[in-house]
Amino acid sequence: MSQWSIKIVAAASGKGAAFQPNVPGYNQGDALPAQDGDAVFWSNMTADTHQPWPTHSDYSPLSEADVLPRGSANYLSDPIPGQEPSTPLYNVAQPSPTQNNWTVYYYCRLHPTIETERGTIAATVRPTE
Repeated sequence: MSQWSIKIVAAASGKGAAFQPNVPGYNQGDALPAQDGDAVFWSNMTADTHQPWPTHSDYSPLSEADVLPRGSANYLSDPIPGQEPSTPLYNVAQPSPTQNNWTVYYYCRLHPTIETERGTIAATVRPTE
């Protein structure tokens, strides 16, 4: 199992923040590649508080009933103060036994109208050895 970081940085557009996988060669808005069982956290490099929140593919938010309580499979993070890491870790989990590839869509719950504050995790099932 791997642990991944996604940086929350000032958006290149100058408006709001952006999500950038902390992977060499990856840019703002790129999907984080992860596998079932990996752990993900966000590193807030800005002065503002942000909260990754799961969405549908059109970036409409999942309901609180689909996400809460904290620690459930869809819960991504508590609000993340400026210059702090997220808690708890988000564990990438295969949504169903028949899905070998899936995408986790999310946005900043505190800034839902800022289009740069959207991100994705491109997940796959870990190959069997």
